[in-house]
Amino acid sequence: MKLDRITPIKALGQNFLKDKNLANKIVDLLGDISAKNIVEIGPGMGALTDILIERKANVFAIEKDKRAFDYLTQKYSGISNFNVVNSDVREVNLFDLDMSELYVIGNIPYNISTDILFWTFDFASIIKNVVLTVQREVAERICASPRTKDYGVTTIATKIYGKAKIAFHLPPSVFFPPPKVVSSALRIEFDDTYENIDKKEVMRLIKAVFLQRRKMINNSIRPYLSERQISIEKLTIELESRNLNYLKQRPEELQVDDFINLYNIINEAS
Repeated sequence: MKLDRITPIKALGQNFLKDKNLANKIVDLLGDISAKNIVEIGPGMGALTDILIERKANVFAIEKDKRAFDYLTQKYSGISNFNVVNSDVREVNLFDLDMSELYVIGNIPYNISTDILFWTFDFASIIKNVVLTVQREVAERICASPRTKDYGVTTIATKIYGKAKIAFHLPPSVFFPPPKVVSSALRIEFDDTYENIDKKEVMRLIKAVFLQRRKMINNSIRPYLSERQISIEKLTIELESRNLNYLKQRPEELQVDDFINLYNIINEAS
């Protein structure tokens, strides 16, 4: 795979994948993609794109770098199952594609990986699964267990929208230029387990209590309750009547269902 056509720009977080075997393994995580609609984030010079096209997927690529956009436009000229737009992915509205089932893939810039993850959540109703190459530490946060230092807002948000799994790790040597960190191939299968909850409002509660993650929820939840015009005393009574001790725990000790239950109780008390 020649890498002399585009010089990677550090400010764009560009680290081009140069190992074709690993590129195939990453695409494998999507499953059978023949005739499926694939959104590729930051295709760069097409390491994953080549494989997606070979496997007969319908590829909609989003590339911010104008040089890469021009290169891809020329490289795949005349390819009927490929389209590319020159844009920051965070500014793209996938609902405009008018497609009901999408698969998302990308070797994404580490500095905006969380932004991109939450961007996919905005379109969860039309996304089936997501495969991203991210920094290993980010992948471990996304897949963390309760009562660990990595467990936090990103972990819980991901669990609300689907099930995440680290498939394998990638050493710096398979990228050009090699990053200073190990990367991970992450697969998230979106599901409708929490289809009937107000996800954005539940996340507002979660973000509020994690602002002070080392404090007991009894303390960290107060600003949120103040916004909702609910007293801590009233919430305490509601929880005690149900034999729940959420307020005496730290945010990292609660599971997704606990946060949803807490949110519902707050709603009932308001």
